[in-house]
Amino acid sequence: MEGNWVMLRCQCGRNFGSRANSNYNCPRCNKKTSLSTIKSFSSSSELRHAVSKANVPDEIVKELSSRLASYENSESSSGGLTSEDIKKILSFAKLPDDSITIGSVDESMIRLNLKKMSAERLMELLETSSMVLRNSNSSWSVLQ
Repeated sequence: MEGNWVMLRCQCGRNFGSRANSNYNCPRCNKKTSLSTIKSFSSSSELRHAVSKANVPDEIVKELSSRLASYENSESSSGGLTSEDIKKILSFAKLPDDSITIGSVDESMIRLNLKKMSAERLMELLETSSMVLRNSNSSWSVLQ
């Protein structure tokens, strides 16, 4: 079965990905010629992993793969909060000035019995996903 995504290799040695049947240039040398299709993928995440692995020197592929697997396992095991859980936590955590703090998030998580991760870790995730904006006084504003 053909995938929607393809991994390509340029003559310059660079591997990269693109949508199948797209017009593509090598991101390293910007050439359109001398590109060969290596493999097709059904999802962009599979493509991303394959391209990353293909562009890493052989001597560190094993170490990188084990670290990536370890990271993904820790992320999935420490998470477990759904988007609905997060919405509830944030709504209960809002202070009178519409801001939230780590303390108010922690209290909200305890109140809702959703202590699947620490309040600090949840705030890091929310901040990196641009759902909250850090204020200057150790509080956050909810953006979404």
